[in-house]
Amino acid sequence: MKTLSAPMRDRWLALCARVGRVRNPLTLTSMLEVLYQNPPRAYHSLDHIAACLAIFDTHRSLATNPDAVEFALWLHDCIYDPKAKDNESKSAAVARHMLRELNAAATLQDQVESLIMATLHTRAPLTGDAALLADIDLSILGASPSDYAIYAAAIRAEYSFVPDEVYRPGRSAVLHAFLGRSHIFHTPHFQSSHDSRARANLEAELLLLA
Repeated sequence: MKTLSAPMRDRWLALCARVGRVRNPLTLTSMLEVLYQNPPRAYHSLDHIAACLAIFDTHRSLATNPDAVEFALWLHDCIYDPKAKDNESKSAAVARHMLRELNAAATLQDQVESLIMATLHTRAPLTGDAALLADIDLSILGASPSDYAIYAAAIRAEYSFVPDEVYRPGRSAVLHAFLGRSHIFHTPHFQSSHDSRARANLEAELLLLA
């Protein structure tokens, strides 16, 4: 998905109308599309955002502030450079900028920024909406083995500039870090529905990386 489909565009515009006071934020819509097109991504794309939103729709009742979670989901990967270490903070800054352009409340700006920073996946345990958002972002880990394999291949494609002898130990360290947690997911729902499958997927990928 290189540009927003009509339903996705309508959804984004409806969200902007709910959180802000700008009638027709077409400039922000174009900005959103351009950001997710650059650089080209195999996984962290608008398709990933659409998948996250679909999962969120089935778990919306778990959110304290659904609009904040949804806005954070839309923007959490808008800046993505696999060579960089500050993608999350830059994405959070873009989200804050957009919310300012929408004349959204300062409290919402703060909340969305904090939610996006939860996708660093290094601060555990998370609670509340941050836990929900992080679990949605990581839900691919607990997908079917075939879907997980597609995801793992897409991640490798995004790091195609890294030689195998560097990528394999680096990726293995990331997987071991998740497996070392008492729970991969933060919310009770995702722990029960995704944790065991995620562990099996991660262990299977580790075997391929060995």
